[in-house]
Amino acid sequence: MREIIKMGIILMAVCIVSAGALSAVYNVTKIKIDENVRLSDIKKRQEVLPSAVNFIEKEIKGKKLWTGIDKDGKEVGVVIKVSPRGYASPINTTIGIGSDDSVSSVAITKLDQTETPGLGVKVTQNSFKDQFKGKKGEELKLKKDGGTIDAITAATISSRAVANGIKEGWEWYMEARSQKSEVRSQK
Repeated sequence: MREIIKMGIILMAVCIVSAGALSAVYNVTKIKIDENVRLSDIKKRQEVLPSAVNFIEKEIKGKKLWTGIDKDGKEVGVVIKVSPRGYASPINTTIGIGSDDSVSSVAITKLDQTETPGLGVKVTQNSFKDQFKGKKGEELKLKKDGGTIDAITAATISSRAVANGIKEGWEWYMEARSQKSEVRSQK
């Protein structure tokens, strides 16, 4: 009986030391991971709204957006993030919307998603993402759904998720912007 108690105490001590070591490693690496995420977000904002030299973060209706400012101090568009549910998991998508209200660009990296390798991961390729440039509203849907975007063969779920996410993000921004301008005009 004493041997069992002794083994239990040793096992508990090993678990406590292991948990402490794991916690310490997590705390050290979390700082670096958070910094890398921050730098990646800055790079994506610049990628989807290249004419902006500065971004001002705002929160509207509980969601963040970044207003792009050019070198002359003029607003050139906004950047929003959406995470539509794909085949395997959410697909983190960064969307640039220009001052003409059309999508200026879309950024999705391989680290932003965990779709099926070889199929769903193709949503990260420029041949798919570039289809959204210059589009607005109903154009942002797949052709199968009445829009203008070609789905990736054998990856319709991932394609549809990205297209629907971009369309919903665009619609959210248009609604938020119109409500914001209505508030301004009432003053």
